[in-house]
Amino acid sequence: MRLRHISDTDMDVWPAFTDFLTSVLFIVILFIFGILFSSLAQSSSEMEQMIEQQKRVRKELEARLGSKIEIPSEDGNLQRIILRIDERGGGGVLFPRGSAQLSPEGKRLLDDIVAVLEANRDAYDTIQVEGHTDDVPISGNYLSNWELSAARAGAVVNYILSAPSSAGSRQLEPWRFSANGRAEFRPYGLPEDQMDLASADNPRRGPNLNYVVRSNQTAGVNPILDNPMAQRNRRIEIILTYKVKRLRPRPGGADAAQGGAQ
Repeated sequence: MRLRHISDTDMDVWPAFTDFLTSVLFIVILFIFGILFSSLAQSSSEMEQMIEQQKRVRKELEARLGSKIEIPSEDGNLQRIILRIDERGGGGVLFPRGSAQLSPEGKRLLDDIVAVLEANRDAYDTIQVEGHTDDVPISGNYLSNWELSAARAGAVVNYILSAPSSAGSRQLEPWRFSANGRAEFRPYGLPEDQMDLASADNPRRGPNLNYVVRSNQTAGVNPILDNPMAQRNRRIEIILTYKVKRLRPRPGGADAAQGGAQ
């Protein structure tokens, strides 16, 4: 049996073919890295835009409300702004003791907040409203401070959605809102690392209930009227949340009304 003669020309095809495959692979790798770097650059740009929007909204809230509410400068989360309204602030008391009926001064304060939120509706995504109480046992219309805090958060949302819109603005959209009750278990100033303190009988008991009681009551004073920390804990927090990437326009929402233009 005779072996087929392989010429030099046949031998040269394989190096050329492997060089071609190497070139194609190199181009594909460059293309993938190009997409990756472009995506990273876009994400960085969107993050910068989000931070600029935060700064603008924060500045307007501080200019309009002054010392009436507290806006923590840093809470470790770049994608939210917290508006804290408590009885120690200059905005007055939002709710009478044991009640979820907004006071007249509370309504005026919410009107000022809503005016800024309506004017900057495209600068944030959702609005979380949280109710907080002291640890004094409740009596009357509510079974516990859980029900009272949740009712107060709901009252704030209902008032915002039912109040007349500011001049030249549209009412805020209901889909933005959520209302939650925290009772006494997120006291003012409680460090995050205290929320899951281990105890002898249950290693995942958290939060530190001794801290909760100390923050709400002090021996020898009336905890309802006199304790500054209890007054801090009787509060509403309005949390504006941000997304790095804009959502698709919602039917009937602000984005849809403006054709999705940013």
